[in-house]
Amino acid sequence: MGASHLLGLLLACATQTPDPPAAFDRAAALAQLVDARTPAERRAEAAALVRAHGGDLDAWASAMARFGSFEPATPGIHAQTVELEVQGKREATELWFYVPAKYEPSAPAPLLLAFHGTGGSGQGMHLMWQRLADEQGMLVLAPSEAGDNSGYHFADRERASALAALRWMRRRHNVDENRIYASGISRGAHLTWDLALRHPDVFAAIAPMIGGLRLTLVAGQNNMRLLENVAHLPVRDLQGAMDDPNLVASLRMAFDLLGRFAPRDAQLLEFPERGHDFDFAAVDWKTWLGASVRDPWPERVVRCTAVKDETRAAWLEITGFGKHVDEVFVPKINQGELAGMSQEQTWRFYVAEAVKRNARAVARRTAPGSFSLEFDGATKVRLYLRAEDLADNGNISVRLGGKTLERKARADLRTMLEDFAERFDRTAVVHAKVDIP
Repeated sequence: MGASHLLGLLLACATQTPDPPAAFDRAAALAQLVDARTPAERRAEAAALVRAHGGDLDAWASAMARFGSFEPATPGIHAQTVELEVQGKREATELWFYVPAKYEPSAPAPLLLAFHGTGGSGQGMHLMWQRLADEQGMLVLAPSEAGDNSGYHFADRERASALAALRWMRRRHNVDENRIYASGISRGAHLTWDLALRHPDVFAAIAPMIGGLRLTLVAGQNNMRLLENVAHLPVRDLQGAMDDPNLVASLRMAFDLLGRFAPRDAQLLEFPERGHDFDFAAVDWKTWLGASVRDPWPERVVRCTAVKDETRAAWLEITGFGKHVDEVFVPKINQGELAGMSQEQTWRFYVAEAVKRNARAVARRTAPGSFSLEFDGATKVRLYLRAEDLADNGNISVRLGGKTLERKARADLRTMLEDFAERFDRTAVVHAKVDIP
C-alpha cells in the first residue's frame, strides 16, 4: 500500500464522528426495577440505578408518572395460573379476571378485587359485577385461594397472596391506582375487611358481604382494634340478619365503634329475612363506586398497628413502638369479673384492651413544609414527602407534643426508586423521607 493511500485512510478515520451512546431508557429501567422478584432484589436494583444513572430527579419523576406500557386485552373472562411471589416463596395461583369491552390500555381503568367463599374459587366471581364492569370499563380480578381453602384464617400469607395477585394484575393492565375496590363473599368478606384494616391506603372503597372482622386475641388475629384505619374509606357491608348470631352481633358492634371516628361513608345494610345471604341490588353500585376515589396524598393520615411490617399508610409510617405495644397478649382481668360480663361486654373489653396495645400516629399537613403529629404508643415515624412538600429548600417544621421540630428533607433518587419499586404509584411519587423525632 502506498504512503499516500495509507495517509488518506488515516485522515478519513480521524474525521469520522463516533456513534453517540444509546439514550438511557428510564421507562425500561423502571419496569426492570418493579419486576425484580423480591423486595431485597428491588432494593439492590434501585441502588444500581442510582450508581449508574443518578442525577436528573425531575426526569425520573416524570418517567414514574408515565410508567407502564400495556398491551390490548381480549374482552371477556380469562383464567390463568401464575407463579406469585408470596412471602419469599412461589405459589402457583389460579387467577380469574374479567376485561370489559370498554377497556383501553392507554387509559387507567378501575379495578375490583372479588374474593370467593370457603371451598370456592375465583371462577364465576365476576358475574355479579359484569354489568357494572361493562358500563364503567372496570376490570375484575378474582384470585383462587392457593392454600388451605377451608375458611379464612386471618393469616399473613393470605393477605400477602391477595396483594401479590393485585400486583400481578397492575403490571399487566392499566389499573387506576385511585380506583381499586375490594369485595368478597363470606370467607372473601373476612379477607376484604382484613386487607383494608391493615392496608387502608390501597383501596378507594370496600364492599364485604356476609363476613366480618375478628375478635379473638389468639395469634394476633384481632383486627377490630384497627377500625380507625378505615374511617376514611367508603364501606358498604351487606349482611343477612338471620345469619350466625355472633357474626351479626360483631358487625353491629364494629359499626358502632367505627362511628366514634366520624367515618366518611360507612353503612351496614341488614336484610331481616335473610340468613347467610344478601341483596346485591340494595346498593346503587354505579353511583357509589363512581364517587369513591382514593386521595393519594390525604391532608390527614391515621395509622394504628401493633405489627412492625405493616406500619405504612399513605405518607405516614410508624418506625418506633412503645414498650406496651403488642399484637399478642393476655388481658389482665379477674376471672370473676369476666364471668359477670355479657358476651358483648366481653367483646368490647377485649377490643378496648387490644386498642390500648396499639401504636397510633396521626399526621396532618398544615401548610407547604409544615406538619403536625400526634403519638400514642408510637415513638418514631417517617414521613414520605412530595416535591411540593419540600418548601424552602427542604426545610420542614413539625409540631409534636407542644414543640416545633425543624428538619431538613431533600429529594433523593434512592428514596424515590425504592418507594416506586414497591408501590409503582404514578399518582403518588415520593421525593424524600424524613424521620421524626
